[in-house]
Amino acid sequence: MRIKLGEVVLALLLLIGGMWPAQAKSAERPAQAAGAIALLPPGQTTDHSIDIGGRALEYRAKAGTLSLLSGEGEVTAKIFYVDYSVLPQGRRAPDPTRPITFVFNGGPGAASAYLHLGGLGPRIVTTAADGNFLPPPQRLEDNPSTWLDMTDLVFVDPVGTGYSREAPGQETRNFWGVKQDAMWMGAFIRLYLAQEGRTASPVFLAGESYGGFRAALLAKTLQEDVGLSPSGVVLISPALEFALVRPDEFQPLHWALELPSLAAVRLNGEGVAGPELRERLADIERYALGDYLVALVSGLEQGGRAASRRVAEITGLPLELVQRNFARIPTMLFAKEFARARGNVLSFYDGAIETGDIAPDSFRLGGPDPVLDRSVPVLTSAFVNYVRDELKFRTDLSYRMLNHEVSGNWDYGTSPTHQGYVGVMSDLQQARSLNPELDVLIVNGYTDLVTPYMTSAYLVSQLPTVPGARPIRVEALEGGHMMYFRPESRSALKKLVSELYGAAR
Repeated sequence: MRIKLGEVVLALLLLIGGMWPAQAKSAERPAQAAGAIALLPPGQTTDHSIDIGGRALEYRAKAGTLSLLSGEGEVTAKIFYVDYSVLPQGRRAPDPTRPITFVFNGGPGAASAYLHLGGLGPRIVTTAADGNFLPPPQRLEDNPSTWLDMTDLVFVDPVGTGYSREAPGQETRNFWGVKQDAMWMGAFIRLYLAQEGRTASPVFLAGESYGGFRAALLAKTLQEDVGLSPSGVVLISPALEFALVRPDEFQPLHWALELPSLAAVRLNGEGVAGPELRERLADIERYALGDYLVALVSGLEQGGRAASRRVAEITGLPLELVQRNFARIPTMLFAKEFARARGNVLSFYDGAIETGDIAPDSFRLGGPDPVLDRSVPVLTSAFVNYVRDELKFRTDLSYRMLNHEVSGNWDYGTSPTHQGYVGVMSDLQQARSLNPELDVLIVNGYTDLVTPYMTSAYLVSQLPTVPGARPIRVEALEGGHMMYFRPESRSALKKLVSELYGAAR
């Protein structure tokens, strides 16, 4: 069995937006925008407390919307957000100079509830030790690894996600695109800081997947277009260069960058973890960008003969299967075949998590992804209940956890005069040149098959040094695309980012 690369690319085009063809249903039409906007209530503010490391932390939460304005002052959209601000001891108002972090998820088309209730916020969905979701009904618990003791937090849902909607008469194409999104999210940050009296706060950006792309681009556009210099950027499982996210058939580099993630899945299944996992993966990383890459560029058949046996050992796949695919293993093929003997398939978003294969006779993955697709009902129900019962924001508007219409209509900026893949590494370099003190941290999950961890390290290694600028840190943690669903990795993520906020105090 050999899967054609074109079929793999098509699947990844759908997957990176969080969508399979059978699930691609249109959401509310623009004609309904007026009714949707009318269903958004005034913002609600509530006070809470959480114990972190034996210390009680008082904080204020606000769930509400902010109106984006055109140049003529007309409302173009209402952006839903939830913010959390620590209340200093003896005071009933937040510290206007405390660090503040704007948090985004990806897709494009995903609401921020992933990072909100999965990793960073003061309340999180309870998950198993390996990141698996628990049976319904979902339970929320205090998050000992919340970032709130280091920074105030603002979780933002771009237009078309969460409760955020465009205003009547506005076209979604005005918001759904690389440039459009950066412009409006930059406007949101500017307006929020002005309206909340936070213009003296050090500003940080955090984003996952396409949200990482968004945060990296905002690090530049905020400086150029808004006149605001962020202090730090945290990119979690980011999609940085789409030439490697959606690779061309004759571009072999991505096979090499994906191989260590396949190895991490195999090693995880063998119980390898911690320092031993990192040590064993280091050898595979050297092979991937050394002899394996040389074999790949030597030619399809010649490279297959040279590398198949080693690739079979690394991935745990049958040698005959690897040989039929010329030692080039699509992640779709790996997810389908790795656990076939157990009757299971793997999640693209965390290859360490399996689910039953409902189409064992097909070479395609015919069922729902056990991480992404399960996350939608889990987080939607948990968030709607949380925002209604604990944050007192009540609306009959539907909460769009993962809006497939956004990802299917996103403008990546290509045109007859500007062809090719969109990328953000050059923008990140410009941001660091504009502000040499900008801290940049990139964190990936070892068993993520959507944005493989080695891709981030490779891209950073290809950047020239910016004299005087802080170096970009690249780290990897156990787990997948949403490695923060694992309690231990969520704690490790907080430890990694603590350096950024320590420098801002």
